[in-house]
Amino acid sequence: MVNLQGTFNILFVLGVVISTHSHVVSAQGVFSVMDPKYGAVGDGAKDDTQAFTKAWADTCAATAGIPKLVVPKGKTFFVGPTSFMGPCKAKNVTFELGGTIVAPENPAAWNTAKGGPGTWLVFNGVNGLLVNGGGVIDGRGKGWWEKSCSNTKHLGAPGCTKTQPAAINFWGTNGGQFRDITVQNSGMFHVTLLKLEGFEAYNIKINSPEDSPNTDGIHLQDVKQVTIADSQFRGGDDCVSIGDRSSFVYVRNCHCGPGHGVSIGSLGKNGAQADVEEIHVEKIEFVGTMFGARIKTYQGGKGYCRKISYKNSNFTNVMNPIFIDQFYWSTNKNEVGSAVSISDVTFEGLTGTTDVKTPTAISLSCSKLIPCSGIKISNVNLTPAVAGTKLTSNCTNAKGTILGKVEPAVTSLISSA
Repeated sequence: MVNLQGTFNILFVLGVVISTHSHVVSAQGVFSVMDPKYGAVGDGAKDDTQAFTKAWADTCAATAGIPKLVVPKGKTFFVGPTSFMGPCKAKNVTFELGGTIVAPENPAAWNTAKGGPGTWLVFNGVNGLLVNGGGVIDGRGKGWWEKSCSNTKHLGAPGCTKTQPAAINFWGTNGGQFRDITVQNSGMFHVTLLKLEGFEAYNIKINSPEDSPNTDGIHLQDVKQVTIADSQFRGGDDCVSIGDRSSFVYVRNCHCGPGHGVSIGSLGKNGAQADVEEIHVEKIEFVGTMFGARIKTYQGGKGYCRKISYKNSNFTNVMNPIFIDQFYWSTNKNEVGSAVSISDVTFEGLTGTTDVKTPTAISLSCSKLIPCSGIKISNVNLTPAVAGTKLTSNCTNAKGTILGKVEPAVTSLISSA
């Protein structure tokens, strides 16, 4: 997962900006992109971007009831980079996606599109937004994965791209909901939540190949009171990644895998301040993931990551089920003057099997300068996916308590008593 706060700050001004001052109002409050006055074709080939912008302008300007933009079932709509801007006049607005929206397939097309490659679909400043309908958002990102600087075939090679388009983005959409939608094959992050409060995501399906780079399922940054539940994540990076300035985030009852687990971070890059607390992850089914419950911070960072819990989850053939790393992307363990403080972290009721390619099932690699503290490991039972392999734990500079039975045993946790 790549930290994109700086990129996000720039991208707020990018994309197709849609006027919210249209005077066209539907008496029924329903605005279908297929209406002749908007002109969408829905054949997956003709560019329907302008039909979406016009339908959104009327939806956002409507005042009666709950205005609804409708993307009909059974149709495929080719849409370029677009920002659906608020605030809207109605207190609540619905974007009902029944059909499929597809992105430009060739990266070369994005280079000349207004807004460039940073995002694809953006809801910006639309409070009380509901996006639902059972439809599909398809980023068609294969071309981007091949050009990505994170592609293992050419890490950092000349001409590679550091930023690819994130598929659907909710920025400043307070009190919003995103539910019953499939997002697949994004060029980079599938869903981003940024600078918002009181947002819920339910029954979201994320699908991308396991080797697609930086295709996080949902990435959150600068958010408060967010719930992600009853969803499925299959991709090439973190199922859920929780970034700086995030608090009171709840992730529960989800499938994760393939992917890189449910991760907090990375935090503290380039000495940045981290303010992350009250993150609670529960009832996750991790299957074949590279990581499970993970916290990752850079050396040199500042601030805190505290009041965290991972509970009542199962692992099936997971490479690193429990993982704290305060030396993320460091080539050595040398201290560099500061670190993000990690404290009050609970791992409880975690069971399942560990991929024997990485037999260290529990790894707590913390800073000597600012050790992890208040770590609680309770009733954890991790066994090898292949019988006969001995699992181990690694614990450095971590203080806390062990409660109940914990396997593999963690013998080097410094007692908090």
